[in-house]
Amino acid sequence: MTSSGSYAFSSVGNAPEILAAEARSSAAGEEVNKALAGKLPSVGLLATAGGGTEINDVDEGRRTGGTYSYALGLDIPLYQGGRADAAISAARADHRASAQAAKDRRVATAYELALALARISQQREAIAILDRQQRTLHRLAGEVKAEIKGGATSRVDVDDVNRQLAHIAVAREEAQLAVTEAEYTTRRLGISADAKLPDTAGLGLPESEQELVALAMRENPRVKERMARVEGAEARVTQAKGKMLPTVSAGVRLTGEQGLLADVDDSHQGVAEVRFSLPIYTGGSRSATIRQRADEKLSALLERDAAVEGVVAAVRSAIDRRNKARRMLTLAEVEKRSAATMLEGLRAERKVGERSTFDEIRAIENFANAELNLTQARYQLRAADYTLAAETGQMDRLVSSMPVAEPVK
Repeated sequence: MTSSGSYAFSSVGNAPEILAAEARSSAAGEEVNKALAGKLPSVGLLATAGGGTEINDVDEGRRTGGTYSYALGLDIPLYQGGRADAAISAARADHRASAQAAKDRRVATAYELALALARISQQREAIAILDRQQRTLHRLAGEVKAEIKGGATSRVDVDDVNRQLAHIAVAREEAQLAVTEAEYTTRRLGISADAKLPDTAGLGLPESEQELVALAMRENPRVKERMARVEGAEARVTQAKGKMLPTVSAGVRLTGEQGLLADVDDSHQGVAEVRFSLPIYTGGSRSATIRQRADEKLSALLERDAAVEGVVAAVRSAIDRRNKARRMLTLAEVEKRSAATMLEGLRAERKVGERSTFDEIRAIENFANAELNLTQARYQLRAADYTLAAETGQMDRLVSSMPVAEPVK
């Protein structure tokens, strides 16, 4: 049995928004088949059958009989001004774009879930720290009351303990609220809030900004989608211009009709023809279509540039965040060690009467704050790593490499 964490990220692909994106991609694939059909010959058959009655005024005779007719046609496109090839190129570009949009949705959903689980983990660690601090202060409160009776301390120390306990209660509720907010994502995706966090270490992401940006340009699905949209827009410009060119096609027709009535002639014939069509005046509709497609191409180019700039900015911001989080983590570890040493030394001095209860209360608070800073630094570093994995298009690979486990009950 694998862990619930493995199940969490392998089951992201079953999220409704991802399935919807994949369905749109599949529909776009059918547009390619439709465009390919535009270059193939087409065959059609039309047939009718019926009966009729006629009255002859000359010999006052009545005649009844059946009739039928048929038309069988074969159309073969010979030259279409490049519009069919352009339609195929546009459809294929749209299919690539929709496939990248589906991948982007998978990456975004996995990223959202990863951040939610990281937030839950951080806040639960904070709650555990606050609980330890609370237990220590409760124990200290009992000692303070005993010292008051002996005259070794004052009521101020009791008030300070109560102040810290009240502060802890508020901070604990804030952490619980943060967990509840983060659990919205896990509930929406049907994932256990206890799911194990994914580890980005196995992705082997480069350290340098230049390499990370280059990787994002190659793999980020938003960038690749926008590039495909540009290709599709260019193909539609070519397609619109092709409608101003002549078309040539060949056709074969077999027609016939036969009946028992005098007014129905028996005939069967076959016709082979080559058709040439050239648009001369269309009221400006086709030229307007060309201008429209050109504007759509400009829009696609600008959207591509915006996507590239956005991804580059996101990567650089995540790198800066990661660097700051690493420094913060190092400093927080130093702070925790110093606070632990101070607390231990102060307690030893208090036992021999060299330190007051007030001093220990402050040292306990400092140690708890150092632990909270450490959990915050770990969260920030983890969040930065997840952002880099998402912006470089690697979060999807991280998720897909994890094994499937049993569903969370």
